[in-house]
Amino acid sequence: MTHLRLRAAFVVLALTATGLVGSTAGVTESQAVDTDNYIARAAEAAKASKAKFGVPRAVTIAQSILESGWGRSGLTTKYKNYFGIKCAALVSPYQKGCVALKSYEYVKGKKKLYVSRFRIYSSMEKSFLDHGRLLEYNDRYNKAFKYPNDPDQFIREVHKAGYATDPNYARSVIALMRRYDLYRYDKVSTKPRTDPNKALITKLAPLAQRSEATTGVPSSVTIAQGLFHSNSGRSSVATRAKNYFGMVCGKVKSTVTKKCVTIGGTKYRKYASLAGSVKDHGIVLSTRPRYAKAMKLTDSPKAFLTEVAKAGWSSGKKYPKSVYALITRYRLTKYDLLISTTLKPGATSAKVTALQHLLVNSGRTVGRTGYYGTDTVAAVKSVQKAKGLPVTGRADPLTLTRLTPDVNPGAKGQAVAAVQVLLKSRKYPVNSKASLTGTTQRSVKALQKKYRLTQDGVVGLRTWGVLFG
Repeated sequence: MTHLRLRAAFVVLALTATGLVGSTAGVTESQAVDTDNYIARAAEAAKASKAKFGVPRAVTIAQSILESGWGRSGLTTKYKNYFGIKCAALVSPYQKGCVALKSYEYVKGKKKLYVSRFRIYSSMEKSFLDHGRLLEYNDRYNKAFKYPNDPDQFIREVHKAGYATDPNYARSVIALMRRYDLYRYDKVSTKPRTDPNKALITKLAPLAQRSEATTGVPSSVTIAQGLFHSNSGRSSVATRAKNYFGMVCGKVKSTVTKKCVTIGGTKYRKYASLAGSVKDHGIVLSTRPRYAKAMKLTDSPKAFLTEVAKAGWSSGKKYPKSVYALITRYRLTKYDLLISTTLKPGATSAKVTALQHLLVNSGRTVGRTGYYGTDTVAAVKSVQKAKGLPVTGRADPLTLTRLTPDVNPGAKGQAVAAVQVLLKSRKYPVNSKASLTGTTQRSVKALQKKYRLTQDGVVGLRTWGVLFG
């Protein structure tokens, strides 16, 4: 979304070419505006946005004055829209609906008439919350949030990021904050700002890893798309339909749910839980032919997202960049499964022997024969049940990830034995005894050097990933 400054009377909304509506004072103080009353109401309404999103109250109040003309613009008096925010494909959890209005936009100096759809709110507070959400969820404004206690610098960074085209916009907001001492309203809030995404990441991560184990869709991508499409779980589609990816009901039927619900004129798939939404997301990306090219790029979340967007997942030009920004911001690649192997009953290999050593290391009883027989199946199921994983009896990437501990230099035992079996299968020499010392440790470092890993001799998840493949 982008922002505009209105420079017209109430009956004409004069928009610039950047996208969102704002307004300058279509009404001036000479028209008997009760500034004290407006500021008092705005200060109260700005509390929620400050608490939830961290936007300084002084900034919210001053911007609302500038954008709505002290609350007197037609868009504000009729529809409680204080910042001229337009309707978009993703429905805001704070909007009440949309209204189509005629407006004049100046494009290259020429005045043109357009019809735009603006959000309707039930109250000033809802409008202010949506303003805070807009700033919080757009990554280009991230730098502003480094200055939660400096309203002047906060609005300067917002302006630099492209909020308004008027070169004097930040100065105008600061002038209002200083003239009416709006800074006083930020001294009362002492609670630290909480990040709404972190709680959802905690819920999404294990589900995303389960999905990756069965479909191959990177966990980082699933989590980031879930955050993006659901507005941190707060969109009406997420809250009403447990649909965190904007999946619509269409010609291709879902294998996870048969229910649909209409929200904002669009028919969305409705799930019983977040788990169902994540499962369906993985199935769609991994089975639809149009996403086949993306599925060949699972080792690169950025490239994966680019191909998914090209295949029609989103028409937004900045979609891959916006979603990938969430991956980098929250370091979501740490949730990606680095082991890609799935071992199945009936298999015979060194990897099965390594699995059996790891099962014994976890406290299960199983023979270390290299054959994936009934005893191995039972042991794998026991691990899966204990760790809350789907009980399939197959050692999929998630099960193997849960079984592989960090093995430090000098360690002894079954985990080291598993490492040695896998090293030997790759023609690396190892010790005669199960200890991560001497020859075995040198072989681990040689493997790490070959695959450009940190050569510390520690068998962590990345090294396990290379060993298992």
